[in-house]
Amino acid sequence: MSGREFKKEAIVHVPLIIILTAALCFLMPSFIPFGILLVIGVFYFTYRSSAGRKLIMDSWVDALIRNIERTQHFAVRNLDIGIAVFSSEGRLQWRNDIFQKWAGVKKPEGKKLEEVLPLPDNAFDLLSIKDDHRLIQLEDRYYDMKYFKVETMEKPGRRGPATATGLMIYLTDVTELELLRQKYANEKLCLAYTRFDNYDEVAQGLTETALANLSGEINEILAGWAAEHQGFICRMDKEQNLIGFTAAAVEDIIEDKFTILDKIREVHVGNKIAPTMSIGVSCDGVTLEELIQNSIKALSIALGRGGDQAVVSKDRNSQFFGGTSSVSQKSTRVRARIVAQTLREQMRQAEKIIIMGHANEDFDAVGAAIGVAKMGLSLNKETYIVVSPQWANYDRMFGLMEKSYGSNNYALNYKDIILYEEKALSVIDAKSLLILVDHHREILSASKKVLEGVKTRIIIDHHRRAEDLIEDTVLLYLEPSSSSTSELVTELTGYFDDQLEFTPGEATALYAGIVLDSKNFAIQTGERTFEAAALLRRSGLNPVLVRSIFKDDFDSIKLKSKLISEATILDPGIGISVYRGAEKGIGSSVLAAQVADSLMTIDGIFVSVAMVEYTDGTLGVSARSDGTVNVQVIMEDLGGGGHQTVAGVQLENRKAADVVHEIVKLVKKQLEEREKDESDTSGRQQ
Repeated sequence: MSGREFKKEAIVHVPLIIILTAALCFLMPSFIPFGILLVIGVFYFTYRSSAGRKLIMDSWVDALIRNIERTQHFAVRNLDIGIAVFSSEGRLQWRNDIFQKWAGVKKPEGKKLEEVLPLPDNAFDLLSIKDDHRLIQLEDRYYDMKYFKVETMEKPGRRGPATATGLMIYLTDVTELELLRQKYANEKLCLAYTRFDNYDEVAQGLTETALANLSGEINEILAGWAAEHQGFICRMDKEQNLIGFTAAAVEDIIEDKFTILDKIREVHVGNKIAPTMSIGVSCDGVTLEELIQNSIKALSIALGRGGDQAVVSKDRNSQFFGGTSSVSQKSTRVRARIVAQTLREQMRQAEKIIIMGHANEDFDAVGAAIGVAKMGLSLNKETYIVVSPQWANYDRMFGLMEKSYGSNNYALNYKDIILYEEKALSVIDAKSLLILVDHHREILSASKKVLEGVKTRIIIDHHRRAEDLIEDTVLLYLEPSSSSTSELVTELTGYFDDQLEFTPGEATALYAGIVLDSKNFAIQTGERTFEAAALLRRSGLNPVLVRSIFKDDFDSIKLKSKLISEATILDPGIGISVYRGAEKGIGSSVLAAQVADSLMTIDGIFVSVAMVEYTDGTLGVSARSDGTVNVQVIMEDLGGGGHQTVAGVQLENRKAADVVHEIVKLVKKQLEEREKDESDTSGRQQ
């Protein structure tokens, strides 16, 4: 016992005894010897008592510490938790027996983290960034792996012991919980809405018996599809069905690439037109109502993309399948009439009408914008056309129109209603109506600020619906079966106002848009395309002027010929041309499109790709196809879009050499799937 501890022990009662003894000795001097002995005795017994208590306390603390150490040792060695420590170099320093048993690695000391556990090569660096946990699988068991950064002693330096960051890992067996979670996920309800895309067209000319046989055949295929995947089917009407699947069944259907679409197209029971089906599947939704709404939304996307395809909404993402067949143009104009009437009503309610195409406007965007502006001006509404900085095609069109028709016949001076972004923002107000033509994606808009500034929006477009469709529109008119947006606008004017007549200049602008996107009436052209062209011809369009619009100067012809001559043909018939060091502008993108078109005329090429490496680091890609593969799907995988035979994309900080490999891989993938489908079909027929 130290003097300090003894002093604390005696500080209260010993002074009191000394004072009382001294007082007694003062009163009775004969008591002095006994007083001295009393004080010494008090000191002695106080010391012995304190020492005994300290000994008891030390024994208790020692026993407690030993028990804690035993408990820790038992926990580390025997509890169902695998523990391991890795050095700053990512090598195993220590592990308990449970960890080694679960890892299944003999003599794991000194091995790297990825050699002990099923993790990627750079796992230690990634796990050392932040304390967290993840699920891993070892053989047929699942483990929750928690990892923490720890300081590990390394070789000491001159200034003392050095430390470095290592990693401590705890493994907990969660197999039962994970299997239960997987069972719930696999048995979760998913809903599929199916729609007979072209029922009216297929049924046209069929007898009642043939029509009944056709419907019965398709219903039998759908019922068999549902039964094959342990689902249920509810027939809603002659065109729509609701089918329920488990999430596991949807995964199997995705793996099968929705071959049900091919089976539907193969139905021939007296019909001359092949039937097609659109399917919208959703596994997203907490409530049944959300699940139904998401499946309906997925079906709408499939229909907006032209039909004959499936869209799966899963984990808040959309996957697309099918869509490899050409989109057939509908003969009915009921929808066009309804859209025109709705458009007229919305224009009447608006105080100002703002029309906007996509950035780098082509002649289809120009013609469509002029056609819609004609409708707005016919109602005596304040009408404007918002253009992007690259609006050269507008200027070119206006110049040719004035040169050809003169100022007297140029009835409406559209130059006066052209606005740039800054001016447009000062014009728009709460009662403005924004009409977007020839695009439906925010990223493509001529002005994103104008798009955000006007809340009442209408979209008129002929491209297949993309996943990032601009939301919150009062009217959405997507017709991927149409050759161009100019064709759609021309058709709408007849139902908008039967007294509305185009001037020769306006008709020429719309006709130029149709000629551009239909490739001179060679692509995506139907009877309604020629009827729209005939209407414009009656309005006085100048075909010679349109031909002059698409003429190229001598330097452009030489450059195009050079790019074609330097093109390479890759197996299995992909023509690739690259234009390097081009200045950003509409001329370069038009040149790429022309090169891609020219490559398609070469024997042996069924897919052509023209790329432009711009000086600002962006890469423009124009793709064409003869219909063997769907270049729209390929360009969508890269972030772009378009049509089955005409598509493109703009990429940031990419080189042509890297993208070529991706395109070739995607083309081969489509061809392999096509060959597989054909072999499956022949097997079924046999």
